[in-house]
Amino acid sequence: MLTRLDHLVILVHDLELARADYESLGFTVTPGGEHADGLTHNALVPFEDGSYLELVSFLDPDDPTDNFWGWRGFLPHEGLIDHCAASDDLDSDTGRLESLGFSVDGPDDGGRRLPDGGEIRWRNARIRQGGRLLPFLIEDLTPRKLRVPGGAAAGHPNGATGVSRLEISAPDVTQAVSPLSALADTTSDVDTPVRLGACVLSPVAMEMGDLKGPGPSAVELVGAEPGGSRKLDPVLAHGASIRLRSSSG
Repeated sequence: MLTRLDHLVILVHDLELARADYESLGFTVTPGGEHADGLTHNALVPFEDGSYLELVSFLDPDDPTDNFWGWRGFLPHEGLIDHCAASDDLDSDTGRLESLGFSVDGPDDGGRRLPDGGEIRWRNARIRQGGRLLPFLIEDLTPRKLRVPGGAAAGHPNGATGVSRLEISAPDVTQAVSPLSALADTTSDVDTPVRLGACVLSPVAMEMGDLKGPGPSAVELVGAEPGGSRKLDPVLAHGASIRLRSSSG
């Protein structure tokens, strides 16, 4: 089954600059490595709830070769471009979604070379309907702790502990509830939140002129320290709309 929100993908132009900027925002950023397709590399911001932010950049932004997810289509923009749900049985989950009428690409093999030379492997699948209204899916083949570090890597000076809410832009908010509910295997309506693990998936109306189309548009992180709610500087967040809310706020 789909157990939780696995991670959010934030496209950046310069990975080292983005890493420094996210550290200035109070995050602990861990080098991730180079993806097996040789097109992208990343850095991670893991949280105590098991989710993480993936800062991803193309190794050669001028290379016309596309990759499976089509992320290159978002260039030259930066920001939140994709989201991923964790599966503990990808064959079963894709089969269930196909039985509900969804078209699914995959499962396909994926992987990443770690900075220490080690390799991790996974399988993933993409649901084709609605652009990025629905997440892609991932199932680890190597231990997840190798892909997503915990411990000190998940502790952040700004107090962030996890993703509490993800806004997903949709052309029609009411119609977006049904596929999101089917994804999470729940029954919901516009007045009932759709949850993927601890995260609320909240469809919102697309803004006029939104070039990215349907998909994740803003994220709320919950923090361990009091202090109300604040939006992080979008310049330092490289175009991502991120709000940090205290657990008591």
